[in-house]
Amino acid sequence: MQEIKDKISHICQNCGSDLSGNYCSNCGQEGKAALNRSVFSLIHHFFEELFVWDSRFFRSVKYIFTRPGFLTHEYISGRIVGYISPLKMFLFTSLVLFFIMIKSDSDQYKALVTNGGEDDFLREFILEQQNKSSNSAELFINNFNEQFNDNITIYIFIIMFLFSILLKIIYITKNYYYSEHIVFTLHFFTFVLWSFLAGVIAQDLGEIFVILFLYIVPAVYLLIAVKRVYHKTFLPAVLSSAFMTISYWVLISIWMIGTVFLSAYRAA
Repeated sequence: MQEIKDKISHICQNCGSDLSGNYCSNCGQEGKAALNRSVFSLIHHFFEELFVWDSRFFRSVKYIFTRPGFLTHEYISGRIVGYISPLKMFLFTSLVLFFIMIKSDSDQYKALVTNGGEDDFLREFILEQQNKSSNSAELFINNFNEQFNDNITIYIFIIMFLFSILLKIIYITKNYYYSEHIVFTLHFFTFVLWSFLAGVIAQDLGEIFVILFLYIVPAVYLLIAVKRVYHKTFLPAVLSSAFMTISYWVLISIWMIGTVFLSAYRAA
């Protein structure tokens, strides 16, 4: 293993050129960047090009939609200079989602309570917390909307952490670094946020569209991504992705329900 590492350390993992220094003279990628699999290196890459916006951004976003798992495969294969960091892409998507949700409809209380069904358990929990609160109805509603809108994209980091841990457990016998599972998770949940945004935009057409974009579309995307990144054959990819899809459905439901519960609890 060490001999292989020593051999490839003299080759640029991005373009294949011979390395004669710390940086590739052909594409400019740092020689050691592709060989460093620590979580710190992932964070370093994020801050290194935090304020760099060029054609790499649009190229990266294009691949998120058109080629599931491709960016992750490129990144863990050492070809990183041509794309923006996974963390930067996810944070940008989070900001876009937050901005559009706030601009389109910031009154989540109205959507969940006023327009909610009589037997909706989320509606019942919110009203229960409101009745327990010493705040006025107006103040409770304002607090609830602030908590919901401010934290919905923050709480998802907990879900992503659990998702990456599950990937580590499933592939613990394979030679994957934990940071590589983090990269997969960031890319996958970047797509999930864009898909969730599509569901929010289409929710007036019916609840079926929310289910489609939040549950079904990401499940298909996950199968293709898992096949491209982790497996060479189809059957193992189906088995792994089936487990991860069920896990994703559970985690994403916890994200949505948990955000409502915490928002109502903290608004009281």
